[in-house]
Amino acid sequence: MYTRTLALVAAAVLVASSAQALPTIALKWRTSGTATVASPAASSVQIADIVITTVSQTVNGIFVSIEFDQVELQATGAKELAAVSLPGMGNEFSPITVGTTINNTAGLVTLFDEATLATGLVGGNTRTLGSVTFHVVAAANDATDIDVIVSLQNTGIDAITSPPDVVIGANFVGASVTPEPAAGVLGAVALTTLLGLRRRRR
Repeated sequence: MYTRTLALVAAAVLVASSAQALPTIALKWRTSGTATVASPAASSVQIADIVITTVSQTVNGIFVSIEFDQVELQATGAKELAAVSLPGMGNEFSPITVGTTINNTAGLVTLFDEATLATGLVGGNTRTLGSVTFHVVAAANDATDIDVIVSLQNTGIDAITSPPDVVIGANFVGASVTPEPAAGVLGAVALTTLLGLRRRRR
């Protein structure tokens, strides 16, 4: 009885662990190799790569939308890679339909999709699926705000799927363009802090 209870508890823990080990879809700027570009020049071109990392589940389809802050950025193009090589013979992602739709007024890139009828991207692998090219209008100082994020926007259309076409969840990590604080601003903050400390000591 005690052994059976332990086995049931262990099974429950395994189910909970695998349920939490969702794939992650992140955006990385090519210029920095990270999710943040600091102080990009106005009118500069910045490319965000869409990267998926699987943990325990196999993924064989990605149908997502990319949201962006249209005040700071304007999308000028989106590219789904023609073929994303995966481990195994004849195992690759490729666009379901070639081409995406860009709506700069709404701040959306839709119809981004990559899928395979083969084994899929198995757990523990990372692959770049494509990219979105942005024109920087003006980077705003909003460190708490995410400027670009991959998400499931269109219910019934957008999805992350696992064989055999079971819809699963995903963790989405956004990207931002932020201005670098001016030296004068940093100096003023430091001076105010020092004055405050002096007053407290007195």
